[in-house]
Amino acid sequence: MQRVFALLALSAALVSAPIALHADTLMTGQFTLTGTVQNVGTTLQFDPSNLFTGTGTQTGTFATLLFDHEGVSGGTLSIPYNPYVADSGFFTIGPLTVTLDTLNETTVGSTLDFSGVATLSATGFLNTLANYSFNTNATGPSQFSATAIVPTAPSVPEPSSLVLFGSGAVGIASLITKRFRSARA
Repeated sequence: MQRVFALLALSAALVSAPIALHADTLMTGQFTLTGTVQNVGTTLQFDPSNLFTGTGTQTGTFATLLFDHEGVSGGTLSIPYNPYVADSGFFTIGPLTVTLDTLNETTVGSTLDFSGVATLSATGFLNTLANYSFNTNATGPSQFSATAIVPTAPSVPEPSSLVLFGSGAVGIASLITKRFRSARA
């Protein structure tokens, strides 16, 4: 019986090792996108020649994903916001794609404040939700600085931790079985 438990533990470790080694991670930290935008009625029109990540603002995994002052290489340059259609706006910055899930607008005098939730995706990472916000003038072109922040995710055990826990549980079960057998004999 001890050989069966040992064989099961070895099989479980061999089967789950590739999964544990290829565990994708969530993106962490924050980054800033700067540029020029013009509010035209209920549509934001972004200037494609003036959209960059902020200098020195990337933290967490964004510090390795994005270069300072890296230009936006694609996306939706004209985004209707009243009403906003979910997931209709996106930007590509280097390896990062930012899809605007929601876009909420609040008028404060001659300023429009925008906020929402964006889905961030990049190769090697799980899709990650971020909160973002920026403001602009109610009329005419203006500079903006939008900050995207990934809220702290709840702690989830990684696959390698689960494998370690499972192999320990199998070992304890085999010890208990061995003691019961020796107590019976």
